[in-house]
Amino acid sequence: MKVIILMTSGPRTPWRCAAPFYIAALMASNEAEVEMFFNMDGTNLLKKGVAQRIIPAEPNCLSPNGKKLKTVYDFMKDAKQAGVKFYSCKQAVDSLGLKEEDLIKELDGIVPASEFALRALEANKVLIF
Repeated sequence: MKVIILMTSGPRTPWRCAAPFYIAALMASNEAEVEMFFNMDGTNLLKKGVAQRIIPAEPNCLSPNGKKLKTVYDFMKDAKQAGVKFYSCKQAVDSLGLKEEDLIKELDGIVPASEFALRALEANKVLIF
């Protein structure tokens, strides 16, 4: 099974940023081939240092066991560890004035929007966040 996730949520909507990575990790752990494509505000999550500062809940919240909550970057690393591939839209990267060295090491590639469209057509499921 191949699943494509289009990630348009980003720093402007922090409460929407953890679930896509959690779901992607669960699917990949269950032997699905999962690719995430970042576009619009989601592209900002790929900038070094940004996702590390985002907690997808109230900043002073603690988890039920009293530990500090995970950052979006922690969820991203979990997804990568499960085998999820990360791709960014080239047009989005260019429009934000970003260069490859500005982006996190977990990024698997920068591809044109047409590549997302082709892969989405071949996928069994497409999810949009």
